Amino acid sequence: MAQILDCLDDDSLILIFAALTIPDIQALRQVCRRLWFISIQSIVWQNACKTYILQEHIPFPTESLTSLSAKELERQTIRAYHLGQNWRSPNIQLRRLRTAVSHTGIIEEIKFVSKGGKNWVVTISLGIWSSLYIWDSTTLQIVGQWSPGKAVFNGMAINTDQNSDATVAISVRHSSYTVIKLLSLDFEGSAAPGVSLRLIATLQTGHKPITLRGDNISLSDHDSETIIMNWKTGEQCLLRSPATWQDNPLHATFVAGNIIVVRARSVCVFTEPSMVSSSHEVPVNLPHTYLSLGWVDGISMSEQPILQYAENPYASPLSMLVRTKGDDPWSLQDQFRFYTVHSSAGTELADSVQEEVPLGTRPRAPALTLTTTISCPNRGPLRCSDIVLGRYGTAVWVLPADRSAAGLISEHVHLQRVPVPTSNQTLTIASFPGPLHCGSDEAQIRVSIENEDGSSWSCMDYDEERGLIVLGSSTGGISLFSL
Repeated sequence: MAQILDCLDDDSLILIFAALTIPDIQALRQVCRRLWFISIQSIVWQNACKTYILQEHIPFPTESLTSLSAKELERQTIRAYHLGQNWRSPNIQLRRLRTAVSHTGIIEEIKFVSKGGKNWVVTISLGIWSSLYIWDSTTLQIVGQWSPGKAVFNGMAINTDQNSDATVAISVRHSSYTVIKLLSLDFEGSAAPGVSLRLIATLQTGHKPITLRGDNISLSDHDSETIIMNWKTGEQCLLRSPATWQDNPLHATFVAGNIIVVRARSVCVFTEPSMVSSSHEVPVNLPHTYLSLGWVDGISMSEQPILQYAENPYASPLSMLVRTKGDDPWSLQDQFRFYTVHSSAGTELADSVQEEVPLGTRPRAPALTLTTTISCPNRGPLRCSDIVLGRYGTAVWVLPADRSAAGLISEHVHLQRVPVPTSNQTLTIASFPGPLHCGSDEAQIRVSIENEDGSSWSCMDYDEERGLIVLGSSTGGISLFSL
């Protein structure tokens, strides 16, 4: 067989590889040196990625395939193939890759960050004062640190554009004033793991950064104002939501000429206005659509990928996952509601929503449809309220420890030792309607794993494309899981 293949020209061999599955490509390349040489060509893995990853709607980075080197394209394609096999298996495997323990203080926020084809983990730790740490995402070793001194951090945003100068925006609260620092992440090349954070701009504002996209940053207060600013030119626009007390900002999403501002108790849709110079008076823009979802513990909004190879592309570009906080204090359920946000202005609101504005001034209802729900046990204080919904319809969150498991039993009021049931926090991975599970309208919890290391998870982030989950703890450690 090898002799017959040796007689074929390179183009014919490339066509043969294009007809093979990814495991078959890996097997055939071991036959001889020539087949191995053909198998490392970029065109082979472009064909494989289009057929077995993109057409199958498996999570994959957004870079153009031609922008990746042949070696990197092969690595990412193989990784995505195994991730897709795991997600579509009836028994998903979730592995704890490693845990690192440090003495950096309580980890308050944790995020994945990518730049120049490399990946790290960024954490905000609170000791006496706040510090920002950069961790190697493979070894979980600290490779960089930044701190302004005697200050406390009050929010962080990671740039979604890897090519932008600013990588991290962080709110720094000093004793008498608050500013936002924009930092650039610089690394020293592949030979050295060291990373430095360089200050490139300071914004004189007390608002909190919630979104950083290229040169545009979204800043919000805790009531109603959201400022969209170009941090390089100073141009900005002001968005004002209906005034509600302590309406904590969560997201600002740009889509189809609109800006969707999500807060803890409201969702507002604004027509994207033109930004004006800071030397002029900034006009106030009011929302054309407003709704309230009640009191919630968390919201995650995600824009679905453009499915270039889909026969029936999804009509809804946005999905939203809401972790509701019920009014019944005796309720033992934590409900997750999955919505789809449609661009059609004429779509009726499928779920009943109470608007907190006078009847005469109510804006029209948004095109928001409640698609499915999941209810989970929830009987303890919520230490980690983060939820992350990926673009392909997968989601991750942490359930609190079940504080009602022991009931009225206490080891301090009995003469004899009474065994007290214990409960731990639970990392939960679920799938919702989306490209990865097209054809399914039901939500499903796929796998759960308890935290048994004795620490308390305080924050979390999820990288859907790499299948990685990272959690920070109140003891200063971080844990990395892989799907």
